[in-house]
Amino acid sequence: MRSGEILLLDTHVFLWFYAGVRVSRKVVARIERAAAASALHVAAMTPWEIAMGARAGRIRLRGNVLQWIETALKATAVQIAPIAPAVAVDAFDLPGNWHHGDPIDRLIIATARHLDALLVTADAEILEYARNAKAVRTLEP
Repeated sequence: MRSGEILLLDTHVFLWFYAGVRVSRKVVARIERAAAASALHVAAMTPWEIAMGARAGRIRLRGNVLQWIETALKATAVQIAPIAPAVAVDAFDLPGNWHHGDPIDRLIIATARHLDALLVTADAEILEYARNAKAVRTLEP
């Protein structure tokens, strides 16, 4: 990882990292270095996505959802990247004419672009978009 590199974790990678699963040792080391440098983020919509997943039964959390999220954020030293107006507009009109309909994925990509961050994701559609449009840098966990 180059000095000062910012990492943005996709929601599933944040969950995996906190749980200690599915993220390679090499990527965990990069995430930990970013956290130590206060350069580790999730998009503002990640807590919402976690809450929605918990409500729908797709994500199993122990206890109160808000308390779980706050504990996980603190334990991992992850910062929340806000949805600035530039992020919102970029999410609407991403380069490469990407027609992906999931607004959360679009906001996560736009947040990574706004931060000039490396987006850590296993999402096949996002990875394909990154390869084709070259509009966001990605790292597979």
